[in-house]
Amino acid sequence: MRKYSDVFSDTDFLWGSATAAYQCEGAWNEDGKGEGEWDYFNHHSVLNIHNEDGDEASDFYHRYKEDIDLMVEGGQNTYRFSISWARILPNGTGEINQKGIDFYNNVINYCLEKNVEPNVTLFHYDLPLKLAAQGGWLNNKITDYFDEYAKVCFKEFGDRVKIWATINEPRYYSYCSNIVGNYPPNRYADIQSYFQYQYNLMLASAKAVNSFKQMKVDGIIGIVHDNGSVEIDPTAENQEEIFKIADFFYNRMILVPALEGKLPDELEEMKKTFNFMIYHSDNDAEIFSKGKGDYLGLNLYNRQYVKHWENGETEIFHNNKGADSMSLEGIRLKGLFESSFDKEVRRNKWGREINPRVMHTALLEIKERYGNPLILIAENGHGIYETPDENGYVEDDERIEIFNEFLEYMLKAKADGVNVKGYYHWATMDLYSWINGYEKRYGLVRVDFKNDFKRIPKKSYYWYKDFINNYSKNTK
Repeated sequence: MRKYSDVFSDTDFLWGSATAAYQCEGAWNEDGKGEGEWDYFNHHSVLNIHNEDGDEASDFYHRYKEDIDLMVEGGQNTYRFSISWARILPNGTGEINQKGIDFYNNVINYCLEKNVEPNVTLFHYDLPLKLAAQGGWLNNKITDYFDEYAKVCFKEFGDRVKIWATINEPRYYSYCSNIVGNYPPNRYADIQSYFQYQYNLMLASAKAVNSFKQMKVDGIIGIVHDNGSVEIDPTAENQEEIFKIADFFYNRMILVPALEGKLPDELEEMKKTFNFMIYHSDNDAEIFSKGKGDYLGLNLYNRQYVKHWENGETEIFHNNKGADSMSLEGIRLKGLFESSFDKEVRRNKWGREINPRVMHTALLEIKERYGNPLILIAENGHGIYETPDENGYVEDDERIEIFNEFLEYMLKAKADGVNVKGYYHWATMDLYSWINGYEKRYGLVRVDFKNDFKRIPKKSYYWYKDFINNYSKNTK
């Protein structure tokens, strides 16, 4: 039987790529899968601005062997993917869908047959509709439903899966659902729901981590946080106070429970600062203390560059229209802080900073402030518009340039003592990019969505293969 100790027996580093269930699987209503919140949103909401959905996505459900084969050919030794909760438990709780179990068994077994280490995330934004209709992550009962779901997955897959993540990006998921309002249930600037979501998500994670340990599953389990490392504009007033407030807003409700097994010490102070309350669960201190993870997954794209609030009402700046909009990503929280926009830093077509240096500074900050935990870079990539040649081949030199910078800064952090042991490029192949649809492309492999989902490796795919090979040669 495989052991976690086998994971790093032949390599000191995991090199792979990542996807998420709703974004790549398709087969949205096949083989007993229940309806998900994103299925409902995309089929019924006027807020689905691009009129796109994940009904077929990248058709990974039917083509997983081809995609895993391409990973192997590209030198990758690990694959991070998520499980669709509604494919396992169609109603979110109760009856188990055996065909869903069978599908993920097939994916896991094929990964292992090809010497690809499966890294499984239990929840990546796709909540079962039945639970969404009961209040979703504002309903405290969902923390027990999630624990029930997690235990099913541990029982069915835990003998072979050695790397687990409970929840992908609880902070950013809550941000899009309750602050930006571009993800269902589409609340805008709702600070109360923003923090209650994070509390319930972290409580659910802690319960699942505790179950993992009680079940004595061999492996490691953690959570995946979107990097929110805060940097202060040098012109800002009250810089220490602004950092404390912004760091709480972007990071502390995730990192402290995940890495220290408790709620942040400053929580009561910040309830007053942000004017919100938390509906606490009984014995939550004990639950969090038993829910500390074994590692941190970090999705790293950018920093949070802020300054003091100058004037104006609370406003969120977010661009889901790409080149059709001039909006830059950021926020203004009245009376607290606001985003600052550094004109010296590149931005992508969706208004987000492109700043690979942050890979180094963010990793060092985690090391210095949180005791140098084991870290896996669970996502990192670059979304662009792409034009293939007549054969469908994409020369994505822009991606390669930025890709290389990020990797060099990651290896610099590793050399500086950060305990980083793996990297997953986002994404394995082109997929559905949530509310952005399909034109925002992240994949190492092009998917021709209009030609039977044909897979064509891009220039970056071959570049990454060479990078991995060179790393392996130089570290032997």
